[in-house]
Amino acid sequence: MAVIPFKVTACLILITFTNLPLLSSLNADGLALLALKAAITTDPTDTLASWSETDPTPCHWHGITCINDRVTSLSLPDKNFTGYIPSELGLLGSLTRLTLSRNNFSKSIPSHLLNATALRFLDLSQNSLSGLIPANIVSLQALTHLDLSSNCLNGSLPASLSKLKSLTGTLNLSYNSFSGEIPGSYGFFPVTVSLDLRHNNLSGKVPLFGSLVNQGPTAFAGNPSLCGFPLQTPCPEAVNITVSNNPENPKDPNPFLFPRSVEKVKVKTGSVAVPLISGFSVVIGVVSVSVWLYRKKRRADEGKMGKEEKIEKSDSNEVAFNEEEQKGKFVVMDEGFNLELEDLLRASAYVVGKSRSGMVYKVVVGRGGTGTAMPAVVAVRRLSEGDAPWKLKEFESEVDAIGRVHHPNIVKLRAYYFAHDEKLLVSDFIRNGSL
Repeated sequence: MAVIPFKVTACLILITFTNLPLLSSLNADGLALLALKAAITTDPTDTLASWSETDPTPCHWHGITCINDRVTSLSLPDKNFTGYIPSELGLLGSLTRLTLSRNNFSKSIPSHLLNATALRFLDLSQNSLSGLIPANIVSLQALTHLDLSSNCLNGSLPASLSKLKSLTGTLNLSYNSFSGEIPGSYGFFPVTVSLDLRHNNLSGKVPLFGSLVNQGPTAFAGNPSLCGFPLQTPCPEAVNITVSNNPENPKDPNPFLFPRSVEKVKVKTGSVAVPLISGFSVVIGVVSVSVWLYRKKRRADEGKMGKEEKIEKSDSNEVAFNEEEQKGKFVVMDEGFNLELEDLLRASAYVVGKSRSGMVYKVVVGRGGTGTAMPAVVAVRRLSEGDAPWKLKEFESEVDAIGRVHHPNIVKLRAYYFAHDEKLLVSDFIRNGSL
């Protein structure tokens, strides 16, 4: 009996699988896509009605983008499909973008899917996929964005993901059933990677290594067995780890996100970048020096004038100030700033800097605040008071002085928040390389 070459055998199998006539003129990419159509058991909107085996090319099919008659993008999100993802999609050698999010695909992620090594963007989020992440995912060396969130994936987090050298955008593995420790190798990810490991069954200490140090608490929330910085749960072997610049008042009545009360705030899901911004720290440093000089000058003037020249406050005003200190006061200093306190409460925060004067966070508001149409990004400095707590009037006067400073090299102060145990400065976010 003659031996049939492998390529001929593979072609015959694919033709049999898709029930195509032997004389079909559809190219190889089209045949691979018809395997997906055959694997989908429910298509309530008839999205794939245009996918026909009688066409010579799939380039005009719904959800398909081609370059030089080769499929480069397959995007079918939010179609309410049921079924599974077939291995044949791995035959799409020019595929750079695959988006099948917000459907109901089940079974596991086929390892042969990852033979499409040209992939740069892979989004399989919000399905019902189960099992492990295939080990050969490291073959996707061009991948910049990986979103497998909101599935039923389990097992341990693959340490080999750190070998994806082009991963610079998103790594979202949240809302799954991953268990075990966070691999220390994840610290090798660039600081630009938006890492999201929320709501799994992860345990152990968050590794204080590399870019993991710069992740905010929102990256690890919803894992009750995780401990260490930047979470509120201290590890048993390191009870004295400091996770807050204001440890005197751990029971914060103000549910702000930075960072000790993350579990008290419902955070919007989404993926955000996490740049480390040295230039921003320089600009904030200029503002801090301005505050110090202003306070020094004011105290000197008070010494010369004497206590007799201070304005006396009535009892009613003192009571009003005390109430504002306890309740909290949010003040917008720039008319063009449309975010409100409630927007910041619901936002995601990421650590971008730390100094003696406090922590600096990048805060991403999902859809902007009242009156905004686009996502908003601001910088929030959480002030550390040290041994000399500020009073409301003193704080207001100094912040007002900073707000009046206008210079191209000084970041613009947009708003501030004052409470008895929380002082925040909200300013423009200066991106890396933009100074």
